[in-house]
Amino acid sequence: MADGKPTKVEDFATGWLMDEKGKEVVWGRPVDVLVGPDGSLFVSDDYAGLIYQIRYKGKP
Repeated sequence: MADGKPTKVEDFATGWLMDEKGKEVVWGRPVDVLVGPDGSLFVSDDYAGLIYQIRYKGKP
């Protein structure tokens, strides 16, 4: 961020579609994202029927 605006875009959650020997394999299908009170992200996956929690472990 610079002056309160984003300076670049960077992937942080990838791999929902995997390529195995020329064939696309679905690993998950993210549907919605909610932000928790601690800033973590909760991502619902309607393919696997799961909710993933993503937390930042680096320097704020």
